[in-house]
Amino acid sequence: MEGVRYSPRHRPIRWGKYVMKFVYDSIDGDVGKRLRELNPAPHYRQNHHQWLREYGRDKLHRQLGGVIAIMKDCRDMDEFRAKFKRVFDRSDQLSFDFDWAELI
Repeated sequence: MEGVRYSPRHRPIRWGKYVMKFVYDSIDGDVGKRLRELNPAPHYRQNHHQWLREYGRDKLHRQLGGVIAIMKDCRDMDEFRAKFKRVFDRSDQLSFDFDWAELI
């Protein structure tokens, strides 16, 4: 999406930040926070996913599937961010503030 050429051993640092933001933090803000505490400098053989239990790994796999599906449909990061927010951002949910008793 960014048109960046890279070698598998030398990826742009911002990609790690993308993983935290779009994967771990969007599963639950506490998940990302706790992983940063437990594993402040992830690297080979000390990856964040290794700290997750089975339930957490299942949530991670579902989240990755959703993020990858959105990425495949986007041409650039701006489009990805907009679609990601529409799908995963919980702060945009509407709340209905009215008296249900009035409807009966």
